Amino acid sequence: MKKALIAVLLASLSFDVASAAGSQEFAWLSWDEATGDWAGVRPAFSDHGVDLFASYSAEVWGNTAGGMQWGSVYTGLLQFGANVDLEKRVGWKGASLNTTWLWLSGRDVSADYVGNFLTVSNIAGFNTLRMFDLWFQQNLFDDKVSIRLGQLNADGEFVISDYGALFLNGTFGWPASIYTNVPGGGPGYPMGTLGARVAWNPVEWFTFQTAVFQGDVFDQNVNRHGFRWRLDGEVGYLWLNEAQVRWNHQENASGLPGQLKGGFWYDTADFDSVDPESATTYQGNYGFYAIVDQMLYREPMAPVVTAKDGKSTADGKSTQSPVPALSSQGLGWFGRVAVSPQDRNFVGFYFDTGLTYQGLVPTRDSDTVGLAFAYAQLTQGVAQNAFDSGERGVGAEMVLEATYQAQITNWLVLQPDLQFIIQPGGSGSLDNAFVIGGRLTVTF
Repeated sequence: MKKALIAVLLASLSFDVASAAGSQEFAWLSWDEATGDWAGVRPAFSDHGVDLFASYSAEVWGNTAGGMQWGSVYTGLLQFGANVDLEKRVGWKGASLNTTWLWLSGRDVSADYVGNFLTVSNIAGFNTLRMFDLWFQQNLFDDKVSIRLGQLNADGEFVISDYGALFLNGTFGWPASIYTNVPGGGPGYPMGTLGARVAWNPVEWFTFQTAVFQGDVFDQNVNRHGFRWRLDGEVGYLWLNEAQVRWNHQENASGLPGQLKGGFWYDTADFDSVDPESATTYQGNYGFYAIVDQMLYREPMAPVVTAKDGKSTADGKSTQSPVPALSSQGLGWFGRVAVSPQDRNFVGFYFDTGLTYQGLVPTRDSDTVGLAFAYAQLTQGVAQNAFDSGERGVGAEMVLEATYQAQITNWLVLQPDLQFIIQPGGSGSLDNAFVIGGRLTVTF
């Protein structure tokens, strides 16, 4: 009954928006961005190689049970910047520039009310204006090689699941297997840092990429604006490597698309032992990971009806067999697993998995529903420290998330979200928490 009611409400909303967009008075509802094309200025800029972008995401979260205490917060993110195609702009073949800036505001429900480290919101952070990206890229050999230099973030290209990107909990993006184990959380949102990345794409189905970053991005309240750069042996360097294999991604592929990613990271800094009975300092830290994204079911689209000469018949009939077009709608699955040494890390074993379905609700072809689970196991030394300090039931933190992303217009997305946090902080000292919230995103 509830599912049927939701389907009717969403279908009604879709009809109302589509009807309004069809009228001249509400034509702005069909724009790609909320501010339109700026009377032709935006496409003129793009024709000359400059694409400006901006979006604002607003979230409301409420912890309704468990955790540290009940309560609610507002979380906001303004993201803006520019992409510059230097080939269009000045004739420099294969070259481009990018800069992205973040204005973070509001509170973090995990820090204020839940007490968990698998952060409920993937946009929460220290309130500030921060430079996230500022890089130059050069593509070579017919785009088979690309080199990127400058202020970079790793979570745009490394350790990421395509299907997992739907979810709002932070660990489904830049995972806890890295951000809890490297200084400052590493070069993942909202922190970028100095780095260099090389990607090699010799064939359509394979990519290898490697990158080196400043080893310590520093805490968010220390590196407030993104300009705290330091390259030396004491801070160290973070080295990321990833191989990607894809199948059935060609336009004419008949099978279901998928991909496998495997990689490892190494940090050159010194790391203290987490064993409470050891004073050992280790040279370097590392971890391994694997990711699978696989479409499990694809919804068929309406068949293309053509005559023998390739033209559509007047009566819609054909003596030629209909050819179904490929669709992005359907069921997808992802899984990630990661391991790190027990002696110097906070999380030693990490696993997440989930299902997404685009177009599940009739007439809502662009909407996506998802269910995901993440498990982060504390290392033995961290668990022993917690046990010695009086905590009980120490072992792992888990999160179960259910979400629905509704594409209201091309520039407006609404995403209600539910998260059940199991053993906040990795122990039984806090009751399991149930967090209700959601996000509204406007693209300008």
